Formats: sequence, structure tokens, C-alpha cells
Amino acid sequence: MIKLKARLISIPVGKRLVLLHEEDAKRSGILSHNRVKINYRKQTATAFTETTTTYLQLGEIGITKELQKELKIKDGSLVSVSSATIPESIKHIHKKMRGQTLTKGEIYNIINDVANHKLSEIEITEFLMAEEFHGLNMDEIEYLTRAMVDTGTTIDFGRPCYDKHSVGGVPGNKVTLLIVPIVAAAGLLIPKTSSRAVTSSSSTVDTMEVLADVEFTASELEEIALKTGGAIAWGGKLGIAPADDILIRVEYPLSIDPTGQMLASIMAKKLAVGADCVVIDIPVGQGAKVEKIEDARKL
Repeated sequence: MIKLKARLISIPVGKRLVLLHEEDAKRSGILSHNRVKINYRKQTATAFTETTTTYLQLGEIGITKELQKELKIKDGSLVSVSSATIPESIKHIHKKMRGQTLTKGEIYNIINDVANHKLSEIEITEFLMAEEFHGLNMDEIEYLTRAMVDTGTTIDFGRPCYDKHSVGGVPGNKVTLLIVPIVAAAGLLIPKTSSRAVTSSSSTVDTMEVLADVEFTASELEEIALKTGGAIAWGGKLGIAPADDILIRVEYPLSIDPTGQMLASIMAKKLAVGADCVVIDIPVGQGAKVEKIEDARKL
């Protein structure tokens, strides 16, 4: 374990990243992309390393915005850095890469580590590619769905709740922006949550954000939906299925959306807000995620 002086880096990178001086890293036996534990005032977080010879002085550690927010680290304060053990979930990911079926406990282990930022983007990519090539059976999809719900926030609106979801793939699709107010005007509660774009350039919330704010806390969404009868919100700020948002962020540059992952993602978001009835929209055609009607029927 070494103690280093925190230097705050005001750059959000979307992951738990720390920057070490190359000489400090060598003395500690730490390499780029290594998993480390950051301790500050009795709080601990897992992060991944990058090294530099120019940006930092010896004895300094660069702390990105994500870790600053989580640990409330102040500029110039001392933090402890030590090597972290490889989580058991890596074994489960390798098991799926070999085409084997995962148990409920193994999937919960993976998703819990994703939600708690214990896996690197490379390791998450391994899991997603294993899903892409080997698929998930129905039991695995159920376990994945429930694991994503159980590691996040759930909302109980206290009355029947309706929802609509598209599998996506059509950039700028504005159907949901029309459906939500129509359903709400009919007297049905429709608190529509959505992810950012996965394989296209603009999802429902990306499009809605041009017109209005889409980032709310769970309590804010509950208040808005019960008052107006409907809402369109990004699931990430709500804290529902947080692992799903991390997985989607990794999927985006890969331009993949494994079928089992897509189904679990949709169901997790609906289960988390207590939806009683859901209409699923599956766009079909050239350029969409689903190009043939036969494949749409299989979904």
C-alpha cells in the first residue's frame, strides 16, 4: 500500500479511473489497466489505473470526477492505494466465453460487480461478446433481469402502471413522444423510462432531451408521473438497473446489443418501475436491429 497526494482531474471519463506517475506505479508493482483499491477516510472504491510521466509529480495520484463524487475526495488530501484481487465473477465470464450455462448465483455475482464498478470495460466487453456469440437461455435471461433490478432502485407508484418500450435501432424514432401523452390523456399512468442510445445515434430520451429535461431522481419521477399521468425519463439518473446503463455504455462503441441482454434490459427497467402492462415495439426492416419479420416474431 502507498499513500499519494490527490490531484483532482475535472474530466468525467465514465468509469472509475486513477492516474499514477509511472515511477510510483513501478515501485508499487502496478501496471496500466491494473485493478486497485482506493481508500479515503474509511471509504473504499475499486478503480483502474493509467500511468503518466508528464501530467503528475512523483507522489501524486490523479482522481477523475467519478471517484471524486463517490469518495468526496478533496484536492491535496492523502489517499491510500493498494492492489485489488481479481473478482470471482471473472471466472464466470470465462465460463460463458466457453459456451457454458451460468447459474443464478454466477449471474448475480457478475451483475453485482458491474454495478459496483469492480469490472473493467475490457472484462465487461468479454461478457457481452460471450452473450453475443453463445446467447442466453430463458433461465439466464430471467436471472439477468432480476439481478439488474435487485442491484438498483425500484419505484412503487401505488396504482396500476402501464408502459411502452421499443427495442430501438432506429435513430430519432419519435413514436414514444406521441404515445406517452396519448396514454396519459386517457387516464392511464405511464412513467416511461429509457436508456441512452445503444446502437443508433439517438434514443427516445436523447430526442426528448432536445425539448425538456430527462434526468430525474426516483422521487422526482414519482412526483411528476403521479401529478401529470406520464413522464419520459432517462433510467440512469433514477438508479434503476444501474448495471444495465454500464453495460449499454460498453455496448455502444461495439455496435452490438446481444438478444438476451436486450430482453433483460427491457424487462429490468419495466420491473423496476412496477409496470403491470407493457407494449413492446419491434421496428423491422433494413437498417433496424431486426431486419426480418420472422426474427421479430422469435423475439
